[in-house]
Amino acid sequence: MELLSARVPFALRLVLAVASGAIYALAYPPLGWRWLVVPGVFGLLVTLQGQSGSRARAIGFLHGLAAFAVGLSWLCQLFGAWAFFLWIVLAVFPAVFAHFQGLVSARGVKGWYFAAFTALNWGGWEFIRSELFLLKFPWLSAGSAVGPNGWLPWIGVYGVSVLIVFGAALLSLRHWKSGVASLALVLGACLLVPRHPDPGTDDPAAVKLGGIQSEDATVHDFVTATRALPADLQFVVWPEYAVPYDIRADVKEWNLVQQLCRDRDITLTFGTQRHEAGGETWRNIALTVDPRGPRGEHNKVHTVHFFDDGIAGTTALPIDTRHGEVGTPICFDCDYEGVVRKMTTAGAEMFVVPVMDAKSWTAREHDQHAELMRIRACENGRWMFVCATSGVSQVIDPNGMVHTRLGAMVEGVLVGSLRRESGFTFYTRFGWLTPWVVLGIAGISWILLLWPKRRDRGTQAGSA
Repeated sequence: MELLSARVPFALRLVLAVASGAIYALAYPPLGWRWLVVPGVFGLLVTLQGQSGSRARAIGFLHGLAAFAVGLSWLCQLFGAWAFFLWIVLAVFPAVFAHFQGLVSARGVKGWYFAAFTALNWGGWEFIRSELFLLKFPWLSAGSAVGPNGWLPWIGVYGVSVLIVFGAALLSLRHWKSGVASLALVLGACLLVPRHPDPGTDDPAAVKLGGIQSEDATVHDFVTATRALPADLQFVVWPEYAVPYDIRADVKEWNLVQQLCRDRDITLTFGTQRHEAGGETWRNIALTVDPRGPRGEHNKVHTVHFFDDGIAGTTALPIDTRHGEVGTPICFDCDYEGVVRKMTTAGAEMFVVPVMDAKSWTAREHDQHAELMRIRACENGRWMFVCATSGVSQVIDPNGMVHTRLGAMVEGVLVGSLRRESGFTFYTRFGWLTPWVVLGIAGISWILLLWPKRRDRGTQAGSA
């Protein structure tokens, strides 16, 4: 039985679609009321009841437009009026989701089968938008709304999205007990995630790190700030683009950095560039140096859309350091599931992450971005030290819990300890396949729904 009467005017449904999209967006920072993701999805599913075709698509589109416009309003700071067109592109995905909801409803699918299809339908399109679509936009997934939880090390963020939507779908069908129980399993997994103890100073697997959070500093500023850090630090991190040119082409500054590592007996990872032969092309890299010299570099794999961010890299390998195997993904690399996971399987025991989030992008963008680092740490069970230009810098444990944090729009120093980990989560080994399985099942379902029913094919043949 439908919760929303068929007599409800379509105009009112459109209003409800916008309202549900706005509610969905409020689950993310800056408000960050995570539980609002449930009424956000629930509201969309109820509004779609009894609707199909262009009406269903319009409802899904307006829900998505409201969600992305409210949740990603900071895009205006980056692109001005062009942000509206980005919101429109992103809103196409919930519109297509809604279209298939209308098709399956018209086929008479009900009950648990309908709820299961809804979850798979959502999960498939969310995965395409986040990881496979040309623009690849993983922000505002349903799974990331609830934050680190006990499901992430098993099925990852996209699997969590499927569970949330499945529970909301059961509620929309008035399966109250089953829906509440399903959602309790997901949301309860957030409340029960323990905080790892801080690594002790006598722990042989512990590494003490420091980071310099500054957007406008010069190499000399970073060197001076590093010399002022506590004497017992073993590892230091500077942000992405800390040196926005190829430092190895400047002999004086390159020698200054290497001398710093020798004087302080530290390992240093920082963002810089590597220019190709001829200097016409360049790569955005995280370079790691210690008293013996360069230890290795990581070429940013996921360069930022619409920005001159260098040539994208193709490998995701850790750096061999005195403190074990260290993954050094750069900023946007952590927005997607693959780079951190591949570095982990290749032996990374902990992660240091140089990040550039500009002050002009607003604290809302910084806080939303910071959540994705927590997701990646929890999925793969690794400690992570994030050093950003203007925030958010943070120390994250293998359950995604933040131990130390330096917020947005400030300059300062972050100090904390990481512990080297060697075990693999189920997600790192096999669970990362969850969204692919979801997409495969959903894809078959989409094809079957688009395929004319036997009765329709008979009618078409007769008319021919």
